Amino acid sequence: MEPGDPRSRFIQEDDMHTQDEGLGGLETAYSSFVDSVNSLPAEAFLRSLGDWTPRDIVAHLIGWNRNILTGCQQIRGGVSPFYHNDGLNDYRIINSVSISRYKSTDRSVLLRQLAQSKDELVAYVKGLDQLDWERDYGPRHYRGGPATVGRSIESLTEDYINHTAEIRRGDTRR
Repeated sequence: MEPGDPRSRFIQEDDMHTQDEGLGGLETAYSSFVDSVNSLPAEAFLRSLGDWTPRDIVAHLIGWNRNILTGCQQIRGGVSPFYHNDGLNDYRIINSVSISRYKSTDRSVLLRQLAQSKDELVAYVKGLDQLDWERDYGPRHYRGGPATVGRSIESLTEDYINHTAEIRRGDTRR
């Protein structure tokens, strides 16, 4: 599931977390994801889980870390995130670009890129004022409501959680 996927819970205003809670949730979800990838036998990293392999999922999340960073900058500038244009297409174009761009099959290389992209995103958000987390800068989410920094980070966190579960389910089928 991609950030903002309609199957994920819609974040209501009273469900929103503070910036520290949201970033803490992202860090926890990221760590669990990395643990699940590292626990895979080498051959399982490239084995299909259905539509994607664990390698593809790591590449996908590297791309989403970078996309969300750009999207947060766009939101703060009063512009809708570029990836919302692909949302009704289930983000197929954006995901295929990430899977192609981050094409290594070396798990350690991809996990370093994942860590770097996540760290850049977290550093950016930590540098913002706490009030920027929920601030409505004007852009609307394509499914309704404001597009906010907090909503973007929480969607990414859900994506990490969902992909961790997908990898763990797939690892039990071998």
